[in-house]
Amino acid sequence: MTQIEIISTPDYSKFNQMSKKNTEPRRSKPSLRIILSIIAFIWLSASTPTSAQSKSQYLKNGVLVARFPMHFTNGYMFISVPVIDTDIYGKAVTLTRSFLLDPAASNEGSYIPDDSLINVTGNHRFYLPVSSQRTLTADLVPTLGKLSIKRIDTSFFGVLGYSFIRRYITIINFFERSVSFYSVSEQEAQWDQRLDTAAIHVPYFDDAILNHCNCPFPTMWFDVKAPPLKEGRIHFSLAERQSVIFRQALEPRTQKYIEEEFRKDSIAGKKTNLGGIELATFELSGVNIAKRNPRRTIDNLPPIFRNLNLSITGTIAMDVLRHFPAVIIDPTRSVVMLVK
Repeated sequence: MTQIEIISTPDYSKFNQMSKKNTEPRRSKPSLRIILSIIAFIWLSASTPTSAQSKSQYLKNGVLVARFPMHFTNGYMFISVPVIDTDIYGKAVTLTRSFLLDPAASNEGSYIPDDSLINVTGNHRFYLPVSSQRTLTADLVPTLGKLSIKRIDTSFFGVLGYSFIRRYITIINFFERSVSFYSVSEQEAQWDQRLDTAAIHVPYFDDAILNHCNCPFPTMWFDVKAPPLKEGRIHFSLAERQSVIFRQALEPRTQKYIEEEFRKDSIAGKKTNLGGIELATFELSGVNIAKRNPRRTIDNLPPIFRNLNLSITGTIAMDVLRHFPAVIIDPTRSVVMLVK
């Protein structure tokens, strides 16, 4: 209600009431155009990789291509990625899907078809709109190989493989729960000098050869020393939750013991569990990281690694990598940095 100032002279009271109404500022409702402009500004500010957003505590400069949130379910690391897809009416829609990063996939990756009963062949190009200025592409092959992961994360869509990963400098920040991809060509990366001492610089190799065809099998391997295990390579397994030691890398006495137990369980009809070991030494680039997580399960060499020209010791997976604040992949130097 409008306040009325009462003056002693009755004749002026009405005049004063009218003047209050005429001089009081008029409050108009914001127009729809202004509201939409504010919403658009907020969305662009959040999604556009500006120079302020591209800053990293590890990277002095660099062009940020995309930054995706990370989440863990049952020990697996998923990243949430926007994907342009089509609905049942053929209309383009953008959905947020969960992906695994999997260097064991030498191509750009794979996806799970919507209908597992339909036989789909050939690559399918997916568009990933990471900002208003940039859209990434990924040529993925259809597969049902990781269909079981969908029971763990219902939004799981597929994996991004080694050919996709090596296109970017990747910073996996476990503390901030994010995975950032930086361009390798738009601007030369300059790392913070503190990483010289605050990180373990581990060279990685992608020189594996398939024996049956003498053709390359691109993926990521580390040299490791873990006595009394046989010297060999370990696989950088971002898509796995548990690090393993392959049975062929064990010393003969331990291997014989496991084979005897395996034979007993087979005769008894029991499900075989190869168990595990604890390592006192697990050296990468001369640094012993066994204390980060000494426990390793023992497993048979998987079919994907059986026909390679390498001596393979095992894998390093999320159960070990999560003990570091961040893991950085720099394909320009073929180095993985484990930030201490």
